[in-house]
Amino acid sequence: MARTIKKQNLERILHHPSILKGIVIMAIPVFLNNFLKSLHDLVDAVFVARMDVGGQEQLDAALAALNIHWPVFSFFMALAAGLGIATVAIVSQYTGAGRKDLATKYASKLITLAIVLALIVSLIFFFTSDTFLGFNLFAYLMGARGDALDYAGEYFRIRSYEFVLVFVFIVYQSIRQATGETLYPVILNVGGILTNILLTWLFVSKLNMGVAGAAYATLIAQAVVMPFIIVDLFRSKEHIRLSIKDMGIDLDTLKDMSRFALPASVGQAVSSLGFVVIQSVVLRYGDMVSAGFSVGNRISSLLLNPVVAISTISAAYVGLNIGHGQPTRAKNAYKISRNLSLSLMVIGVAIIIPLRFPIIELILGTNSSESYRIAGEYTVWLLLTQPLMGLFQSYIGVFNGSGHSDYTLKMAMVRLWGIRIPIILLGLFLLPKDDYRGIYWAMMISNFLILFYGNYLIKGIKYDVQVRL
Repeated sequence: MARTIKKQNLERILHHPSILKGIVIMAIPVFLNNFLKSLHDLVDAVFVARMDVGGQEQLDAALAALNIHWPVFSFFMALAAGLGIATVAIVSQYTGAGRKDLATKYASKLITLAIVLALIVSLIFFFTSDTFLGFNLFAYLMGARGDALDYAGEYFRIRSYEFVLVFVFIVYQSIRQATGETLYPVILNVGGILTNILLTWLFVSKLNMGVAGAAYATLIAQAVVMPFIIVDLFRSKEHIRLSIKDMGIDLDTLKDMSRFALPASVGQAVSSLGFVVIQSVVLRYGDMVSAGFSVGNRISSLLLNPVVAISTISAAYVGLNIGHGQPTRAKNAYKISRNLSLSLMVIGVAIIIPLRFPIIELILGTNSSESYRIAGEYTVWLLLTQPLMGLFQSYIGVFNGSGHSDYTLKMAMVRLWGIRIPIILLGLFLLPKDDYRGIYWAMMISNFLILFYGNYLIKGIKYDVQVRL
C-alpha cells in the first residue's frame, strides 16, 4: 500500500493534469503537520496562562517569557530551516532526474549535518542559560527583567535539550516531502502533540511545575517520536533509506549542500534576529503588551499554516518538475499555489477577525485583563496583513524549490532590516513613549512593499536544474 501511495504522489506531481487537485491533496497532511507543530507552543501558552501563581502580573511575566523564547529559538532554528530547504531542493531535483543514488547520498549527509549543528546550538543555549550565568543571557539582552527573566532562564535551559530532536525531524520531514510522502510525518506529529497536551496538563495543572513543566512536556513530546523516525529512515522499504556509509561529510558535498542551505539558513536567521529586535522593542512597553502580542502572533501563526503547507508542496512540485525536465509545469505549479494561498487567506481573515476575542479568551483564560484588550487590537492589524503573507509564502516556495534560496535571503533582509525595523525605530522617536502603534504600521507597510521586490526577483528564475548531475 505504501509503495502505491508513493508512486501515486510522484505521478501526481510529475504528470497529473490537475495541478490544483494535486497540491490540495498533498498539502492537507502538511497543513495538519504544521498546525500540530504550532499547537506545541500554543499548548504551553494555554496552560501557563492558567498557572496557580500570585496574580495576573505573574501570569503576564510567564507568558512574556514564552514570547521571548520564540524569536531566539527561531534564530537558532534557522540552521534547521536552511537544512530543510536544502533537502527539499536537492532531494527533489535528484529524484525528479531519476538519480535515486545521489538523492540517498545527500539525504544521509544532511541528517549528519543536522545532528552536528544541533549539538553546537544546544551547547550555546545551555551555557548562556541560568545554570551558568545565574540568568538567561538572551532574555536579558532582549530587556526581560524580574519574574519574566527568571521564567525565561528556566524555560530556555530545559528546551535547549531538544535541538537535536527538532533538527533531525525537520530534515527527515523534508526528505519525505521531497519525494511526495507527506502522511507519515503527520502521524508522528499527532502522537507528539497528544503527548504534549497530556504531559503539559499533568505537569502544569496537576503537579504545579509551572513554566518548567511546560518546557519538559514539550521536550518529552519531541523525543517520543524519534525511534519511529530512525526506523523509517534506515529500514523503510518504500522510500529513500539512509546509508550509514554515506553519512560522512566530505568537503565537496559540503560545498554542494551549502549552496542551498547557507542562503536559506542566513535568511531564516536574519528574519529571526529581526524579530528579536522587534521583541526587544515590545518589551519596552511592559509585560502586558508583550503577552498581548504573543497571543496575536500565535493566532496569526495558526492561520498562516495552510499557506505554509501550500508553499512547502509548491517547492516539491517545482523541484521535482525541474529535475524531470518540465519547467513549464513547475512554473504553473507556482501560479496555482499563489492563487490558492491568496484565496485561503482572504477567507481565513474574514472568519477569524470577528471571532478573535473568544479565541484570545481561550488562550489567556480571562477577558478582563489589559493583555486581553491589547491582543484583540493587535490581532486585527496582524490579520489584515495575512493575505499579503500568502503571496509572500508563494514566492518563498518557488525560490526554495528552484534552488534559489539566495532570493529567500534577500527577501528576508529587505522586509525586516530594510523596511520594518527602521520604521519601528523611527516610531520610537516620533510617537509618545507609551504608544506602540508604530509596530502596527511597520508590519503592514513592510508586508506590502516586499511583494514588489518579490515580483522583481521571481523574474530572474529560469526553472533549470541547479544540482550537479
